[in-house]
Order: sequence, then C-alpha cells, then structure tokens
Amino acid sequence: MRVEDITNRELIDSDSNDIGNETLDLILKSLPTHKLPDPKKPNNKHILEKLENIQAEAKFIGIKESKTEIHLNIKNKAGVYMFFNLVNGNTYIGSSVKLDRRFRVHISCIGSVNLHLYNAFSKYGLNNFVFLILQYCDPVEEICLGLEQSFLDLYKPKYNILKIAGSSQGFKHSPDTIAKLKKSAAGKLHPRFGSKASEEQKLLTSLALKKYYKDHDHHSKGKKGKLSSQYGIGGTNIIMTNEFSETISFPSINSARFHFRVRFTTISKNINNSILIKGVKWFITTKNSTSDKE
Repeated sequence: MRVEDITNRELIDSDSNDIGNETLDLILKSLPTHKLPDPKKPNNKHILEKLENIQAEAKFIGIKESKTEIHLNIKNKAGVYMFFNLVNGNTYIGSSVKLDRRFRVHISCIGSVNLHLYNAFSKYGLNNFVFLILQYCDPVEEICLGLEQSFLDLYKPKYNILKIAGSSQGFKHSPDTIAKLKKSAAGKLHPRFGSKASEEQKLLTSLALKKYYKDHDHHSKGKKGKLSSQYGIGGTNIIMTNEFSETISFPSINSARFHFRVRFTTISKNINNSILIKGVKWFITTKNSTSDKE
C-alpha cells in the first residue's frame, strides 16, 4: 500500500471531523480498560525513566481518568503533543492550532481508522498511553508545523507514518519550506531541550507519576544497595547530554553506569569527554561534587 493511500484515509484536523464532548464521553466509557504494565519489571522501569526524561508542559497518565484535566489544559490552545505508550515506549507526535479539537478527533478514530496509532490504542488500551503537551505555541499553522518538525526530528516517533510535519493533515509544506520556517523563527520554535526543567514541569511530572503509582508499587520499593535506583546518592553528580541535546542527571557514577549498563571506568575516565553508548554519542560532565569516592 502506498503512503499516499494511508494518508488519504486519515481524518483531517478540521471542525467537520470534530465530535462533541458527550460523544467523547461515550467513546471513552465504551473502551475496555487493559491491564497496566508491571513497573517492577526491568524493561518497564526503563520505559518509565524514558517518560520522566521527556520535558513537557504537562503529562497526563491515564487518559480516560484524566479527560477533564486534559480538556482544561488544552482548551483554546495550540501546540505540539505526544502520545506515549507505557507498554513499549513507542510514541506519536502531532500539532494543532486547536489542541482540544485534535484530541477529540484522535479519540473518534479508535476502532475505525486503520493506522498505527489507533491500532495501538485498541491493542494496548487507551489507559496504557500518556498524553503529553510538549510545548504550547501561538495558534499559527506555520509555527505549529515548524515546532512539530523539531520534535519529529528529535524523537523519531514510531507511530508517525509520515515524518514531515502536517503531511498527514493535508498541508502542502515541503521539507525545505518547513526547514526555512524553523530557521526564520528559531527563537520562538526551538524546543527547550538541554535546558533545566522548570519547577512547574517537575511538579506536573511528579504528580502524574504519583497518580500512576497510587495503585502500583514503585519498582524500587523495598530494594537496598545497588538494587535501588538511587544507589550511590552522595557521590559525584553526573550529567549526561547526548547528540540530540537530551540531558539526564545522575546522583553518582554508579547510578549512571547502572542506567547505561557500562563499566564504572567508562563513566569515571571520560568525564568532560564524549563516549559512544549503543550508537549514541554522550558528553559527560559533573556538577556539585559532594564526594571524591563512589
């Protein structure tokens, strides 16, 4: 099947394809509630860590339960959003000048549109997806598309069939045009990757994860020593920044090497240098060292 055929079958982000809130409620209530992933399993732990490291304006874990909160946060707003699969870590990225309308259109497609994202909703359950607002912006198509392209290039989401912003929504912007849009308004369009998350962002992530763990034990509950995710706190603070400007902070060299599954010396002997881990280049720095030994 040609990409063009798939694209033509996706609903356009327009008022004509919008649904009312009552219809949205009926659809959400009719969807089955699938079993949530066990956070104690190693693979699920890494997926949750991946979610924590995504900087976003807001994160909503449990889409069905968070419907009202989502609506209040996106009503009459524009920006770039992400759907994050808690089971496998796969993502979908999109943008809209009317985020609330786009959210409803997505939900209306479940079970009726044969595309990767909606098939995943049906397979894993909507409650196994996190809805994130990556960045709000002015309600201008060109701004939304330029910003969306930046996130598409960074995260390379697996559920997006087409990798050009707006291509699945009927827009005719070419890659060259979008590149010029990004360059011409770099200050406004540039995502805040590599920058320190705001206290508000940290609070939102914390509240979302606490809500998730309310009914699920934390993966480190009852674990001590090197089995604990916080093993090594009090050592040399490690900052890892990759070639995509993603930054991860660790309380110690040990915690960093356990996260990446490398030798202690791989981290300790390459501070202020770059190393290659699983095909990705990482630059290692330290901050606020509190101990000379790990």
